[in-house]
Amino acid sequence: MLNPARRAVALALLAAAIVAGAVALDLAPVAAQSDDEQAGRIVARRLDDGRTEFGWQPSGGARVLPRARYFPANAQVDRWLNSSPVEVDGAEIGRINARLRDDGRIEFAFTPTDGERILPQSRYFPVDARVGRWLRSTEIEISAAPAAGFVAVSAGGHWLDAGGHTCAIRNTGAIECWGRNSRGVWSAEGAIQAHSGQADAPTGSFTAVAAGAYHTCAIRESGAIECWGWSAEGQINAPAGRFNAVSAGYFHTCAIHDTGAIECWGYNADGQINAPAGSFTAVAAGEQHTCAIHESGEIECWGGNQYGLTDAPAGSFTAVAAGEQHTCAIRESGEIKCWGNNEYGATDAPASSFTAVSVGPVYTCGLRESGAIECWGESWRDSWGTPPAGRVSAISASTTHACAIREDGAIECWGWNEYGQTDVPAP
Repeated sequence: MLNPARRAVALALLAAAIVAGAVALDLAPVAAQSDDEQAGRIVARRLDDGRTEFGWQPSGGARVLPRARYFPANAQVDRWLNSSPVEVDGAEIGRINARLRDDGRIEFAFTPTDGERILPQSRYFPVDARVGRWLRSTEIEISAAPAAGFVAVSAGGHWLDAGGHTCAIRNTGAIECWGRNSRGVWSAEGAIQAHSGQADAPTGSFTAVAAGAYHTCAIRESGAIECWGWSAEGQINAPAGRFNAVSAGYFHTCAIHDTGAIECWGYNADGQINAPAGSFTAVAAGEQHTCAIHESGEIECWGGNQYGLTDAPAGSFTAVAAGEQHTCAIRESGEIKCWGNNEYGATDAPASSFTAVSVGPVYTCGLRESGAIECWGESWRDSWGTPPAGRVSAISASTTHACAIREDGAIECWGWNEYGQTDVPAP
C-alpha cells in the first residue's frame, strides 16, 4: 500500500516518480549521427533555472523530447528518475533514466520497452555544463519493439475484513487493478458488500501508483494526481498541481509537489494530514500517521504517536514505509531501521543492505541488494505464504498479501486471495 522510496531499485520506484533523467555525459556538442534507425544518443542541456532538460536523438533523425523530460535541480542522490515514453515515428521505444551522483554529475541511461537499462559509455552530464548547450552521450543501439510487462506495483487493503486489491502500471503507462472492488458495511441485516471502486482504474498513461485501504491514487504523465475509490473522508479529492510522488494510507493520501512541498488530504482525526513545511524527497502515509524524508535525509513524522510511531530515529535515510502500527526506513548505508509496535517482530529488521522496504500490518518485507526478498514478522510464512525466490526489482506489502515485479516485468503476488488480489493479469 505504501510507496517505496528513493533508493528503491529503479523500475517501481521509477513508477512512483514522474521526473525524467537527463543524459549525463562527458558530452560533446551534438554532431551528425549515423543512419542506423535502431541507434541514437541521449542529449541534455542545462537550463537557466538549474534544471536539466534531456531528450533522444535518433541516428540520422531529429531530436525527440518526451513530455516529462526535466531533471530537477534538487534531485535526490542515487535515485533513478524516468522520463515519459520516448516515441519515434509513432512507436514507443523506451524511457530515458537519470540519477544524481555524489560528485554533482548526472548519470544518464536508456531503458528500452523490451529490455534492460542501457548505460552509454559516455553518460555523465558535467556539473559545470554551459547553460543552453546541448551535449550528447555516445551512441547506443535499441529495439523499437514494445514488450509486455509492468514497471510499478502497489498492494492495498484493510486488515479488518481481510480485503485487498492490487494496482500496477504496465510499461505502456496504463494502469491495471485487480482484487477487491468493494468494502464491508454492517447493516441491520448483517455484513454486506458495498461497491467502492478502488480497482476501477482510469485510462491514460501514469508514472506512479499507490493503493490504500479502499482507494487508489496515481500520477499522470502530466504530473497531475487522479484518485478513485471510496471517499467518505475525502481521500480521493486530490489537489491540483504537478507532483513527483504519492502515498495512499488507510484513509488519507499524501503527495510531494514538484516544488518538494508535501500536501495531504483525507481523514485527519490524529493530525496525519497536517504536513510540515519544507522540501521533501519521499513520503509514506500509514493509518494514523505519516512520515517523510527531508532533502537533508532526515525523517520527520506527524499524526498519532501510539507505539512511538512519530518518534523517528536520527540519521540520514533514503526510503521510508509507514504502516498501521510500525514504520521502517532505509539508512544511507542500506541498513533498515524500524520503530513502533513489535508484538509480532515486525520491527526486527535483519542485518543486511537493502534497496527497498514495504510494511504490512504485522510484518515487513525488504528487497536486498541482490534482488532477493526477505520478510519478517511473526507467522508471516504460515499466514501469508512464502515470498518467491529469485531476483525482483520492486516489492509492495499490504494487509493480507504482497506483490513483487520480476526483472522481466512479470508480477508475482502471494498471500490471501479471497478477492482475487493475487490473481495477476497476463503481462
